[in-house]
Amino acid sequence: MVVSNSQHETAVVVRRDGQTVVFVRFKAGRLSCERLTESLFRETWRESHYPLQETIERFLEHARIHGCTQEAQKGLIRLQERDRAVVASLF
Repeated sequence: MVVSNSQHETAVVVRRDGQTVVFVRFKAGRLSCERLTESLFRETWRESHYPLQETIERFLEHARIHGCTQEAQKGLIRLQERDRAVVASLF
């Protein structure tokens, strides 16, 4: 899921278990995962209608150039693969 906040920052949610949300915020420099409780996340972030696949590709390209944590990279790649599998199963 692609989300944005009131400061117009964009993030990709890589894991959500009902209590904790793990997301990668797009920012200058090295990307990393951040965690918030579900309730605080809902107060701060809103779902965005940016295309998921393009957004993940942009995040991964930024990560190749500026670096990212292993957790962020694995989360983004796993989400990208899951999205591709869902789209492929439609055809």
